[in-house]
Amino acid sequence: MNSMNHAILPKFLPKNSEMAQIIFDKNWQSHPLGLTENWPTALKLNLSNILNTAFPKFLLWGQEFYCFYNDAYRPSLGNDGKHPFILGQRFEDAWPELKDTMLSEVEQVFKTGKPTWHENQLVPIFRNGRMEEVYWTFSYSVVLGDNMDINGVLITCIETTDAVNVLKQLKENEDELQFAINATDLGTWDYDPLKDKLKTNERLKSWFGLPLQEEVELTQATNAIIEADRERVNNEIIKTFVFESGGRYDVTYTIRNQKNGKERIVRALGRAWFDENKIAYRFNGTLQDITSQQKSINKLKLSEENFRRLVKEIPVGIAIINVENYIVKVVNDMALLIWQKTFEESHNKPLFEILTEIEATITPIFEDIIKTKKPSKGIQYPFKLSRNGIIETAYFNFIFKPVLENNKVVEIMLVAFEVTETVKAKFELEQSEKQFKNFVMQSPIAMGILKGENMEIEMANNTLLNQFWHKQMEDVVGKGLLEIFPNLKDSKYPEIIRNILKTGIPISEIESYATLEDENGIWDFYVDYDYIPLRELDGSISGIMLTSTDVTDRVISRKKLEEFSKDLEKQVSLRTKQLKVANLKLQKSIQALENRNVELEAFAYVSSHDLQEPLRKIQLFISRINEKETVNLSDKGKNYFNIINNSAVRMRTLIDDLLAYSRTNIIEDNFEQVNLNSIVEDVLENLSTVIQNSKAEIEFSNLPIIDAIPFQMNQVFSNILSNAIKFSKIDSIPKIKITSELATTKELKNLKLKSTIINYKITISDNGIGLVKGMEGRIFEVFQRAHSKNEYEGTGIGLAIVKKIITNHGGEIYAKNNNDQGTIITIIIPKEKQQSKANVSVKND
Repeated sequence: MNSMNHAILPKFLPKNSEMAQIIFDKNWQSHPLGLTENWPTALKLNLSNILNTAFPKFLLWGQEFYCFYNDAYRPSLGNDGKHPFILGQRFEDAWPELKDTMLSEVEQVFKTGKPTWHENQLVPIFRNGRMEEVYWTFSYSVVLGDNMDINGVLITCIETTDAVNVLKQLKENEDELQFAINATDLGTWDYDPLKDKLKTNERLKSWFGLPLQEEVELTQATNAIIEADRERVNNEIIKTFVFESGGRYDVTYTIRNQKNGKERIVRALGRAWFDENKIAYRFNGTLQDITSQQKSINKLKLSEENFRRLVKEIPVGIAIINVENYIVKVVNDMALLIWQKTFEESHNKPLFEILTEIEATITPIFEDIIKTKKPSKGIQYPFKLSRNGIIETAYFNFIFKPVLENNKVVEIMLVAFEVTETVKAKFELEQSEKQFKNFVMQSPIAMGILKGENMEIEMANNTLLNQFWHKQMEDVVGKGLLEIFPNLKDSKYPEIIRNILKTGIPISEIESYATLEDENGIWDFYVDYDYIPLRELDGSISGIMLTSTDVTDRVISRKKLEEFSKDLEKQVSLRTKQLKVANLKLQKSIQALENRNVELEAFAYVSSHDLQEPLRKIQLFISRINEKETVNLSDKGKNYFNIINNSAVRMRTLIDDLLAYSRTNIIEDNFEQVNLNSIVEDVLENLSTVIQNSKAEIEFSNLPIIDAIPFQMNQVFSNILSNAIKFSKIDSIPKIKITSELATTKELKNLKLKSTIINYKITISDNGIGLVKGMEGRIFEVFQRAHSKNEYEGTGIGLAIVKKIITNHGGEIYAKNNNDQGTIITIIIPKEKQQSKANVSVKND
């Protein structure tokens, strides 16, 4: 391993791992997972775990199942196979030979989260340059990502090809043994004490005269024992079934065939087997016809040789030592493999010269066996062994059994099976459980674990204790949920939990209402919860994990909103009724307005015909009297005559202005693009005489182009400019300035005009007499005058006409005093044609 690379390995990659260096050296930049520093925390933690274990493990990460494995798994890939190129590959690319078999199981585990277990399963793989038949004991289980979602599958496995082959060989040896038994003319039996079922070979059936059926009851066999021996044999059988007896059975007796009456002297050798509760569950052995003693001895020797051969080849470490100096008399291949010694180094040698490191540990056990004459057992017992020059701890399941002769221990049989990897795997599982418990305890989400039918609280984090239960840890752990909160007995939750324990189906619910009660009072809340079953290695359900989120505030807020919505619906219903009444009133108003419009049209007709006709006659005869009869009038008569003439002129002007005001109707086609600079120039030309007489100075430039009715825009500027000149100060030259700029959003909102379109702000300022205070808004109403008609001529309709034109163009107009230096009239008007505020366009008749 390169020392430089070794020094810069990321923290999650162990420094003593070959696969860690290979992972680090691989170019991940173009891989979908990206650079290692950007990998999810969950992936890094899982890689760190599998790389730090000596048990073979294989990780499939993500939905694409990218491959990772540790050093312990590496040998299973062979010397000429997939290592190391499958690192980071998708499962179906790395293992094409498993695509139609194991891939579907991986996908099912990833989808459901349910682990699987297989023992000694044949899974052929490509390695060492060819397809090989490989046996595995393995399990699939899910791993979680950073968001606690399923994000991969962990394969914990060990290759058992050699063990399976040994078992096959053992089966063959057993068949050979059975053949040998048959050849030695032995009867065999196998009795199940729990079911009282006895199986025998055909020879024993023929000796006893038993039925040929496969299983019989024990009494059917003991009834064939002669009456003189029967009670003694039955007592020996009962004694054998007592655990303290050691289970050994050796008795000689006479049988009488129940069919033909032939008697035989037989020797029965067997033993009883006990479970962890010291109850005999099996009793088996052989029966030998010793009528001819010599023949029996020869058969026993043959049986012993076969037994020794079986011992030698069985995949369990077996050795036999004497008790004088612990010389190894018998040792099989598996024991030599465990010791890492040869047969020559071990056979007929003192045990503690072969394994000096175990003397202090084993001697007390041997001495106790010799003293008590009872076997010694050990489960996952640690022994220090020297392997490859290194003292390391290995773990074994063993039984050391005394061999008695004349009730004295002469030999000890050592039977051991190494379980080091199992112990390490168990330790790793405990560490994983510890990490999981730490995660649960530190989670900001309320989490807890309940075990068994009585819902015993095994774990509860601080969030659950403080936010929901209002308890301390020592108050709840080890107690039943209903013991802590008895009021839950009548709620739905106990039944939900028991159903999960029974079916294994998780349950989730949103905004579930819950009430808790104890000696301190009652509190309630709304909660989103998930109840997930917890399974043991055998698949049985032992408890549930609960996760809860308090959503009380959300539910209360929603209910308030619902109440508000109901109130709003009532208000809407009320407002709808009110609006209906208002609409009826509006319809009446519209009808009245239509009637007024008809009357206005009639007035316009009268004004244009009936009123103007007598007015024309009055003016005609005034003109004739003025031409022919003036000399005949007195000075007072002439004065009266002039008053009549002026009144007729004012009346004619008033009628014309009223007609102009009323003739603003709907014709959209009159709109066109209008250059206001040209409009003002035309107005100034029309007012040239007035301008020349008043010496008025009028300044304008850069006025905009807008969509408008040209004639009406002419009328707007004509009326405003005429007023500005008319209402100038005495002995002062009128000065008028017209400017233009874009209207601001704020100005448009204040005037309640559309702020989403372009509007121009046109300002006409003068240095005239200004406005009477309070008249700023009223001057745009019909017949409203800022000064008396004796001071200034006019009908009071001109600015009302201007107001109506601007309004119908979708704009607004207003006036104000210019700091006692005259008047400022402001026009806001859109660039493009808009519907007017009155929903009409402007027309001139």
